[in-house]
Amino acid sequence: MSVGKMTGPKKAAILLLALGEDGAADVMKNLEEAEIQQVGYYMSRFTDVSPEELDIVLEEFYRNSVMADEGVNISSSPDFVKNALTKALGADRAKELSDNLGAGEEEAGLEALRYAEPIMIANYIRTEHPQTIALILSYLKNAEQSSAVLRDLPESLQADILYRMAVIESIPPGVISEMNEVLTEEMKTAGSMATSVGGVEPVAEILNSVDKATETRILSSIEETNPDLAEQIRELMFTFEDMALIDAKQMQLVMKDVDQADMVLALKTASDAVKELIFGSMSSRAAEMVRE
Repeated sequence: MSVGKMTGPKKAAILLLALGEDGAADVMKNLEEAEIQQVGYYMSRFTDVSPEELDIVLEEFYRNSVMADEGVNISSSPDFVKNALTKALGADRAKELSDNLGAGEEEAGLEALRYAEPIMIANYIRTEHPQTIALILSYLKNAEQSSAVLRDLPESLQADILYRMAVIESIPPGVISEMNEVLTEEMKTAGSMATSVGGVEPVAEILNSVDKATETRILSSIEETNPDLAEQIRELMFTFEDMALIDAKQMQLVMKDVDQADMVLALKTASDAVKELIFGSMSSRAAEMVRE
């Protein structure tokens, strides 16, 4: 293992292994889910880390070794990762993440991409056909990661890629196998059933994660090709700020079913226009209570 060529998540995985289950759990409680998935992926695959490798990683992060001179041999096991995740997230969520990480020593190329840095994915796939890129982004099933990859791809391809994603319904197993060969990784099959990917929902999630200018440009391009599809995507992209487009009578109907505590929390980040619209649909007494 070459420490110099390690990514951040790999180095973080070594540190968490050195901390032990309880220490790793304490750290994981403060990580985002995507970060836990990345680090957990590498933790579950390290078979042995030498004292020298551990010292190099510690020195990079802490500028001096915090271990004894003789170093510490550390290694991972499925139980280590499972127990750390359970202590950090609870049994149910830990099981779900552990299942996603997989127990095999080798991962299919597409599965491995889910834990790669977006810029690495973009650099790897940018020369592929837009349909292939669309299939890969669909398979990631993480809107934040997919949108980050999309931003690093040429603007001239972005609308075409999302359009192709929106009209995908499933990928036959044979196509998945071919894609994994292109990615030069072995595929971990999940049976003969077609894999459900793509569609307007992930496209809407991705567009909700990009900046407004990119969203407008891509939706306009899709609308030129398929107006109905663009409208479906827009409907799924409805956000809290879109409430400013609702008329007063409709807003009053909506407000009847909204818990006041939830509304107070939601209004903390709402624009002034949305706040005024919502307050205007309430009684004076209710609006004053929410303001307080």
